Amino acid sequence: FTYTNGAGTNTLGSDITAEFSADNGSTWTNFGIGASDAQGTTGGHTVVTKHNVTLTTTSGTSMRYRIKTLNQTASKYAIIQAVSLGWS
Repeated sequence: FTYTNGAGTNTLGSDITAEFSADNGSTWTNFGIGASDAQGTTGGHTVVTKHNVTLTTTSGTSMRYRIKTLNQTASKYAIIQAVSLGWS
């Protein structure tokens, strides 16, 4: 996905997190995005990627994902854009 800092500077893994569920949202597992992920900036957008996530705590075939923005205030907030998810 990509994001833009609307105000302030957000930190991956604490201010912005991503989680998946394979059991229709009953159980959520953090993707573990953070500074070690391949990321870059383009036109003010930060590109975040995570590859080869292994399902370890959930099983099933009803895929869900969510991106959370935490610790957001008027002086620090993120704008999430361009979410893409591959599942195989």
